[in-house]
Amino acid sequence: MTKTRRDRILVVDDEQNARELFAAVLSQAGYVAEVAGDGFEAIAKLAQVRPDLVLSDVQMPGMRGPDLIQHVRKEAGDIPVILITGTETRDLCTAAEGYGAIACMEKPVNLEDLLWTIESALACQRDRDYAEAANAR
Repeated sequence: MTKTRRDRILVVDDEQNARELFAAVLSQAGYVAEVAGDGFEAIAKLAQVRPDLVLSDVQMPGMRGPDLIQHVRKEAGDIPVILITGTETRDLCTAAEGYGAIACMEKPVNLEDLLWTIESALACQRDRDYAEAANAR
């Protein structure tokens, strides 16, 4: 099956090296990668970028990843959000679903696992969108 459109992913991380790494990996995998340096910049980009998925660091100055999820839900509905944590404990990853994240991964992130998680989340989102469209008919 040929991809007719490229999924757009918004990468949110206050560490420039992490943003650049994730953006490069995502671009190489065929995604359109947009970046934001913090939660506030991400909120500003939500409407203009219209991402299919958000990949966000948990611990950022000014706004943590879980707080960003609330804004994503308000501004962009139920698009998948994956949290990445480098400083929090495993407990946060366990509680991430309560925040509305579909997954939480610990740094250093295994990039193959990240790409698999992203593709799985996008496939589930496409299935939900298809089912909603079919039910609306």
